Amino acid sequence: MTTLLVVALAVMAIVYLSKKRYESNIPLLFYVATIMLTGMSDRSLNAYLLYSGLALALLVRFEFMGKGFAKFVAFLATSSIGLIMWVFLVEVFGDGLAPF
Repeated sequence: MTTLLVVALAVMAIVYLSKKRYESNIPLLFYVATIMLTGMSDRSLNAYLLYSGLALALLVRFEFMGKGFAKFVAFLATSSIGLIMWVFLVEVFGDGLAPF
């Protein structure tokens, strides 16, 4: 049940990033919740995916980037959140094994 709440938070983070609200703390809150969930439960998540997504979520908040580069970083951050959401949904509704 907690995993589904984190997935709902991921949906909110994707909506905020797609509406170009880069200064929002929702993606960072999602990563904090994800790190706490993976640390306190038996859910497994690829560390490279988790921490690269966190770095991208922190990078997208900088204002000095150009519009094109900010869109590219936001796309990568949204993709990493989507992949984490997919892994969690496969673990909950699938066979319980992480895809990667």
